Amino acid sequence: MEIEGINHVCLVVRDRTRAEWFYGEVLGFAKHEKVNSWYTLCPSKSTLHIIEVTEAGVDKSWYHQVQHVAFQVPNLRKILATLLGANLKPFQMDFEGNTKPLNSPDDDLSFGIGTIFVEDPSENLVEFLQLGHGMF
Repeated sequence: MEIEGINHVCLVVRDRTRAEWFYGEVLGFAKHEKVNSWYTLCPSKSTLHIIEVTEAGVDKSWYHQVQHVAFQVPNLRKILATLLGANLKPFQMDFEGNTKPLNSPDDDLSFGIGTIFVEDPSENLVEFLQLGHGMF
């Protein structure tokens, strides 16, 4: 089987308006031209699909704590500044699940695997990585 890439990733959210604020306004993802609940990523190569399930619970198990979507970015520092500017709580994590909060755009980014994590408004874990930084 030959795979050409990932077409889309779907995330369940409890509040679509809050999710649209996070993915659209904070992260700056562009709305898909045909489907309102999708966002176009890395110029039209793949999409992010959000589905609102208002009664969705949050699983606090280790499984949910590490299940995530990761976005490759050109500059982790810019992402960190953006997340902090939106009053979010970014952090770094190691392979054992230990975390280090990030409170300043100038924080050292070498803890754990060298990436940045944040929870979206529905507590989905989102990771940002930069090639050439940390384990990547």
